[in-house]
Amino acid sequence: MIPILQNRWRLEDGRLLYYGLRSAPNTLRRSLRVTAAERRALAALDGRTPLEDCPGGGTSLRRLIKLGIVVDVSRRRTAPASLDEARFCRRCAANDFAIPGLELDGDGLCPICRTEARFRRCKNITPVHTDLPRAKTGPYDAAVFYTGGKDSSYLLYYLARVRKLRLLALCWETPYMSPWARESVENARRAMPEVDFWVEKAPDADLKAIYRELYRRQKNVCLCPAVAYVLFLPRLARERIPYLVLGTEPAQCRNFIYNRMAPPFYYRPWIQALARFGFNMGRAFTLRRPMGPGEVECYMMMRQYLTPPGGKKRGLLHNEMMDNIAAALAQAPALLAPFRETVERAGRQGGLPRLVHLDLDKAAGGLYRWDEIKAVLTREIGWVDAPVEGKGLHTSCAIERCKEYAQMIQFRDMKSQVIPFSAVELSLASASGTVGREEAVRELKEHSGFTPAPPAEWADMLAYFQEPDGAPTEER
Repeated sequence: MIPILQNRWRLEDGRLLYYGLRSAPNTLRRSLRVTAAERRALAALDGRTPLEDCPGGGTSLRRLIKLGIVVDVSRRRTAPASLDEARFCRRCAANDFAIPGLELDGDGLCPICRTEARFRRCKNITPVHTDLPRAKTGPYDAAVFYTGGKDSSYLLYYLARVRKLRLLALCWETPYMSPWARESVENARRAMPEVDFWVEKAPDADLKAIYRELYRRQKNVCLCPAVAYVLFLPRLARERIPYLVLGTEPAQCRNFIYNRMAPPFYYRPWIQALARFGFNMGRAFTLRRPMGPGEVECYMMMRQYLTPPGGKKRGLLHNEMMDNIAAALAQAPALLAPFRETVERAGRQGGLPRLVHLDLDKAAGGLYRWDEIKAVLTREIGWVDAPVEGKGLHTSCAIERCKEYAQMIQFRDMKSQVIPFSAVELSLASASGTVGREEAVRELKEHSGFTPAPPAEWADMLAYFQEPDGAPTEER
């Protein structure tokens, strides 16, 4: 045997890290502590030296060989160069090009399919509702972020038209909003006079500074809805809007589990209630009023946006991406100041809206099927689909493919531990039946950024926040 470290494993800071999705039951185990002897043996692996000639005669590698982490050089996996060369799960759209390091089991099933049923009831880490009470005071029952995309459009339609709530739609202008999303927003405003719309736009200088720092850190500029929180939260708190309702594609909510951004146990309502109880016990000792369900989550999440990398970790979903977003927002202190003041005041007095999530599966009658949702929205509020057939995920952003490409490249090159979001989400959606497998695979191949070269929109993404002297920002 000529031992070598299996592809996608790397030794970092005394631990072996796996950049990929392992087969069940190890799907969420991507880190393994190694001994000093194992580290020395791993450092000597070159793909040419026989096992018996390795340090210690190879005995230090025995455990890692048994685990399949160290393998014979002939069994080391190779990475595909494109989706056409990728190995696909036979049940969903998961593949080892869009998700480098994806393992398929002996039945040809991916870890997502093997665990999807286990996590199907995991709805969100914020309180989940299918209906909301009417506010006893004030003109609004709730507010929603509205981008013109499929999910936020259904959220708007369901709460305003089906549940008859007095709704406030929060729209923030971005330089990357797609033309069809803008048209959808305008059509919704005409079709739904019962809904009030607030529209905000961050100053260009602030937004460019934020995007530059974010691009420097993660090679893409995806930070929605962070800037929307910064723009709207002070006004929501000032006008005492009781609820801020999120409605995300169910697969996007469970993506946090596979990306290890939220542990599965925290999706359980009783765990969330226990965490809130502990939080409010701490507030009671300092004579501050308790916060209710959703208000605690809002406060914790907003405080995280104010925590710079290296600072005290005080967030609900603290992870690499949140670090990047917090560092980027810090580049616009004037824009951030009212938001910071609102969050800090809430820490003393409360007063934030309750951040809750709508169960889109239940709202849609059991399963949030994309084709059925699109048909309802087109008929009822004039929603406009993307001008390409078969685009179902993230329908409001004109540069979504740039995020997909950047996340794939950063993960492939082991510069980030973020597994490409859209690849996981499309796999989850096709595994659960939200979209058919063939449709999901076609979307990956025809409309995604999972390509060997940057997508055509890459230049458009860079053009907005290029350096002040006009020199283009480095592409990769």
